[in-house]
Amino acid sequence: MDINKDKFKKILKSLCVPIFVIIIVLTIHYIPTPNVKGDINIRTIRPAHFPIILALEHRDGQIDSAWIRTPAGVREIPDVIGTSFIGDRTYISDIDDDNQKDLMWRLSFMNFEGEGIHLWIGMVTENPQIFIATTPYEFTRWDALPAKLSVPKDTAVYIAPTSPGYMGKKKYSGVESYTFVYTMKMTENGLSFVPVPSVYNQLATLLKTGMRGETVKEKRIENIQLLTEFNSLANAAPPSTEALLNMQIKKQNTLYWKK
Repeated sequence: MDINKDKFKKILKSLCVPIFVIIIVLTIHYIPTPNVKGDINIRTIRPAHFPIILALEHRDGQIDSAWIRTPAGVREIPDVIGTSFIGDRTYISDIDDDNQKDLMWRLSFMNFEGEGIHLWIGMVTENPQIFIATTPYEFTRWDALPAKLSVPKDTAVYIAPTSPGYMGKKKYSGVESYTFVYTMKMTENGLSFVPVPSVYNQLATLLKTGMRGETVKEKRIENIQLLTEFNSLANAAPPSTEALLNMQIKKQNTLYWKK
């Protein structure tokens, strides 16, 4: 059967559009797409009056990446990946002689399993440096105490996740255990354990009251030795070897720049 050429062209023209549309739809449908599990949001945190910014990228409630921006440049903070930000606190001091405030900044993070980390960022200004360190963080029996300590403004109270394990004995941890408590200060060489007698005097009083209900013999012995050391530190004696070894501080980086 003969078909008029003009009529044939019109038929082809009318078919072109729907066929093209079908091809596009099928192509889009079968192109693999990224597997996006959740929304990403970025949170920035900074201590007032200091040129430091911490940027946290969150996905599904957990930190996916973390970066710190300072006058010395930008650095990644991989240790907090997989955790959630809980809170932060700043401690101001006068370490050097340039009449400018120096900083100790503690940020707390914890994952869904209850394992946490403290990120410590310190800054001194005379010879400009930024110190970055981390310590483990877990809830202990100290967190259940309603009492508050009176602490100098330049001092942080760091509750270690474990007791020292005096004389090679078992270390205790967790919400049913008293662990060692460190008074932390910023120094010219970074974050350090600097015993503050007035704080240990308060800790000894709290521990003496709190340990009375302990029924586990071994744990009670550890508490007595812990109390003995707190009383010793309250009298300005040096810390024990066990206490120093129990201090799990990990120095991550030291950044320098010129004024």
